[in-house]
Amino acid sequence: MSNIEKSFGSGGANLTPGGASKKPSAADALRDIADDLETLRAAHNALLAKLDADSGVGDTNYAATQTVASNGIKTKKV
Repeated sequence: MSNIEKSFGSGGANLTPGGASKKPSAADALRDIADDLETLRAAHNALLAKLDADSGVGDTNYAATQTVASNGIKTKKV
């Protein structure tokens, strides 16, 4: 995981390819953000499935109305 400090990128710092400045590069930070977004998407969808399976939650199909599709998150690693 990349730790992004408040001064990240100021004056061109940390923008070197591969993190040559001994801190995460912008690309590394963005790839970590993409991982985090995918983790949040999967956890959200799992919560919806759990709500739908709960017998105490009756007439709402949460997964059908609130699921975040994989293509719904535009930031992805390639």
